[in-house]
Amino acid sequence: MYVTAKGMRTSAPPHTDRQDVLVVQMEGAKRWRVFSPPTDGNVKPTADPFARGKGDDSLPLHVLLEEKEGRLRTELLMDVVTREGDVLFIPAGFPHTTDTVEECAGDENDPSIDTDYDNSIHLTFNVDTHVWDLDYLSVRNAVIKRNGVKDVLMSPSETNRYTGKVNQLPGDLRAHLMDALPLEFLENEAKSENEQLFVGVAKRVEELCSAVNDATNSEKVPMSSESFKEAVERIHAYGTTILEIHRDMYLAAIEEGRLRKAEAAITAHLKADASFAMTPERMQRLSLFRVRPFFEQIDSAKKDLEGWCLSGAVIPSSDATTSSPSSNNSQLDPNWQYTSPLKVGDEVEADLGGAFFEAKVSQVFGNKYNVVFFDGDRADGLQRDQIKLLKPPVVEEFDTTGLTPKEIKKLKKKMEKKTRN
Repeated sequence: MYVTAKGMRTSAPPHTDRQDVLVVQMEGAKRWRVFSPPTDGNVKPTADPFARGKGDDSLPLHVLLEEKEGRLRTELLMDVVTREGDVLFIPAGFPHTTDTVEECAGDENDPSIDTDYDNSIHLTFNVDTHVWDLDYLSVRNAVIKRNGVKDVLMSPSETNRYTGKVNQLPGDLRAHLMDALPLEFLENEAKSENEQLFVGVAKRVEELCSAVNDATNSEKVPMSSESFKEAVERIHAYGTTILEIHRDMYLAAIEEGRLRKAEAAITAHLKADASFAMTPERMQRLSLFRVRPFFEQIDSAKKDLEGWCLSGAVIPSSDATTSSPSSNNSQLDPNWQYTSPLKVGDEVEADLGGAFFEAKVSQVFGNKYNVVFFDGDRADGLQRDQIKLLKPPVVEEFDTTGLTPKEIKKLKKKMEKKTRN
């Protein structure tokens, strides 16, 4: 739920989302401007098309408004005001920005249209196909890892499949790779009921792999049709698990609602005149504030999928003196996302009213942290377990126990010099 005061010239700066977004306007009004996806991938391959305008990426409104003449070559698709009862759909990767300042001309012939905005309240429902790896690119990557084939689109150190060389592919091919899997992909749990669908998806992924090789002038490494189908089946099993975890999460929310009603009825005669109080104990019981256990299950499902992908590949041995992301990560606390030290500028997801949203650490005060969310909202004094670090910290490859910061710096320089030589 998003609540925005009237008179906000920018309530959400231009950005893209990884989710398909369904907006339902509950009260008041909000202006939405929606643009076609930027086509500057060849110019800026490091930009995630589903996270434009977030983190260090700049997506200025004035450049979007330049449309086809600007460097982003976008097109303003919609400039609308949603009012109570209106529904708006925004596909993943489409830039959009909102405000609650009326700038559109009102309809003089329809006095029922109020051009003066009220405070806005809207609900957002997300379709998280890209968040949960349910697209053709994810299946392609799973097949390649499973077969131990070198990925021409991603280096081993890259973790975001939507950045890098994939953005240098021809536009149509890139779009097909990033398409979501068919809507009915998770409709049936039983593998036997999806046989025809799996075969069709596997064939499509095989065609896309061939097209990528052609576009990048890469050598075609033989991979069996059966391995493509096997990857589709494994992604289906993973997606079904994710769906079940979300089902359990919402069932927990429903159960919590029933419990609260029962408690209110039992204590009504004792607190007839007392106002409702959101106590810490109640906050901890709200399913909204208990999402972390469910997301730990999701993280586990992701790790199982990654393990399956790598289990079929032959991993080349590396030199003992060469560090790699995997060797670094093996030394990390298994719960590093919630325990590793944070510094100013770290990209994180932070607790905002019980749900986690993308943010950056702005200040550190001992064990307290201030963050700034991508839309400018702030949260101050957060505890460490209210912040999820998105990228694993680099683990030092040498023992620094008992060394001063100056000695550590000197040792690092020495190690770097030795590596270069």
